[in-house]
Amino acid sequence: MSGKIAEPSSTSVYVLAVLLGAATGYVNVRVEDLMLTAVMVTAFAMFLAFLRPQHPWRWAVAVSAIIPMGEVVAFKVTGQKLNRAGISEAILAVLPANAGAYGGAALRTVIRELWKPKVPIK
Repeated sequence: MSGKIAEPSSTSVYVLAVLLGAATGYVNVRVEDLMLTAVMVTAFAMFLAFLRPQHPWRWAVAVSAIIPMGEVVAFKVTGQKLNRAGISEAILAVLPANAGAYGGAALRTVIRELWKPKVPIK
């Protein structure tokens, strides 16, 4: 065992980030619960940063930038009215996303250190 965790391609992770951000925006409109949205965006950014730990801020931006677009789609599909509070919440979602992204990158680093191959003592 080499101790190296295989990393998926950046393109597939960016596509996943767009899908997860859109899903978070949709849930934010349908459920209207700010804490659920914050937990979702934190968990999704953490997962993406765990997959690709280099520059974790990009996953926070990728997930949280798509949330307003997901909300617009949800408003079009459900017919609910668009309000300024929901848009503000979506923009502020970048804060918990940053915490999750850097936490995911740190977790990946810890796992990498714990499972790296042992060097025999001479």
